Amino acid sequence: MIYEILATLKDKLNEYICLKIDDPDDIVAFPDGGKLDPSQFPLNNITLVLINIEEEKSVRSADRFSGVVRNGLRTEINPSIPVNLLILFVVRFTDYQQSMKVLSLVIRFFQRNRVFDHTNTPSLSPELSKFTVELQALPLAEQNELWNSLHSSYQPSLLYKVSMLVFSDKESIQVIQDVNKIDLNISI
Repeated sequence: MIYEILATLKDKLNEYICLKIDDPDDIVAFPDGGKLDPSQFPLNNITLVLINIEEEKSVRSADRFSGVVRNGLRTEINPSIPVNLLILFVVRFTDYQQSMKVLSLVIRFFQRNRVFDHTNTPSLSPELSKFTVELQALPLAEQNELWNSLHSSYQPSLLYKVSMLVFSDKESIQVIQDVNKIDLNISI
């Protein structure tokens, strides 16, 4: 599901920006996995980098492991896990003005496309009803830590939070029925 979200954002953003700058070549990419240092951002591209996956605890059920009774048997349902993704969009062009123009286009794209669902994204998996995208502003100290962890100098970039992906396990584990009778016959 995570890769599907990243690929959807990459494809839709790429389509939008290519139309706006009148360039048929793909401009949005994932980091090049063939390099030893995955944080090398290619020139004249927007690179999507998954920075973090965090559990959304504010919507978690109080009784996360509540059971369901089916055919007289109590079953345990694995609790759903709502998560948010933090995605960094790194804009790196040889011309600084072009970087700022493309950075502005990324902001406009997500301003117009805050919610992705089956009506505006028909290729979205049936497992996912929708997700939202929201711009995040990091304080300078946290930005510094982020770029240090990427082993890179600062590049013009935007951090977006993708909310709420819900991972659900539809399979249940059957629990043994309550003990009704105890057999006290002990044979030696």
